[in-house]
Amino acid sequence: MSKDAKNVPALRFKGYSDAWEKRKLGEVSPLRGGFAFRSSEFKDKGIPIIRISNIKSDGKVGGDFVYYHEQEVDQSYLLPQRAALLAMSGATTGKVAILHKQHEGKYYQNQRVGYFSKVKDASYSFISVLIRSDLFLKQLKSVLVAGAQPNVSSKEIDQFIFSVPATLNEQEKIGTFFEYLDSLIAATQHKIDALEQAKKALLQCLFDQSWRFKGYSDPWEKRKVSDYLCESRIPGSNGLKAKKLTVKLWGKGVVPKNETYSGSIKTKYYVRSANQLIYGKLDFLHAAFGIVPQSLDGWESTIDSPAFDVNTSIGNAAFLLALFLKPNFYLREGIRANGSRKAKRIHA
Repeated sequence: MSKDAKNVPALRFKGYSDAWEKRKLGEVSPLRGGFAFRSSEFKDKGIPIIRISNIKSDGKVGGDFVYYHEQEVDQSYLLPQRAALLAMSGATTGKVAILHKQHEGKYYQNQRVGYFSKVKDASYSFISVLIRSDLFLKQLKSVLVAGAQPNVSSKEIDQFIFSVPATLNEQEKIGTFFEYLDSLIAATQHKIDALEQAKKALLQCLFDQSWRFKGYSDPWEKRKVSDYLCESRIPGSNGLKAKKLTVKLWGKGVVPKNETYSGSIKTKYYVRSANQLIYGKLDFLHAAFGIVPQSLDGWESTIDSPAFDVNTSIGNAAFLLALFLKPNFYLREGIRANGSRKAKRIHA
């Protein structure tokens, strides 16, 4: 196989056949550093400054902004709409976010915020896709300086090498396609957010009994949780062998656990079954409750994520989960937590 043949993607848009080129990131989108604004001159209004704290883990620019008076000469730190930004130090080092301006005015770029700048012979929409890919993350991990204050430099980032379409037209095609997918995801997220709000309102009305389904009028009974649940402790494997699951915060589900390290052979794990209720002891106050899905039947967790069989003759797992996700349940029961401030546990 020739060198060029190795650089031809297996999946691409119809009409393109040329081999892709190996290019340094600095050639197609050099990373520009920001300006060291004086914090003593920050204002309550003016030109918003994007700091590393504004680059969020969800890929968005947000949070609390600080402001600065407008500068006469500001081209070296002015940010355009849809600017691709990189956190170069701090807790979110390596995170990339896209700037979606909330107004038509200016935005300034603070120090330690990197801006992937535009060049004429490269599609910026394609660059925005590239720097949010696993290919970028893989190279980033190789240069990331760990420590109390992790950081990366623009010089290191500019040396990253990627395969890039030889024609601007193909780059644009790819970038536009992913922009379209991003817009679909955003639209779907708005619908999800609206449904979440409706769900919260309905839960409140149902559990304070101000609203009920038609045909039901009997008073509700006071029951102990133990009437419905029985803890399951079927021994499993150890930390090296277990297929591990974890409970997401705020009732967001039960999912496979992704680990950097495999775990300890001394740690005991317990087998979990589909439709069991499960919660995270350490994150009880953050509503880490869920139901084990069928796809994770037989997976395992430690005693810090206990699971329970539901007495289906008197209860329903989905109903109980809805009850547990009410703030007045998990916050009220949180007073029983023990342990340090950073590791409070709610035991079964």
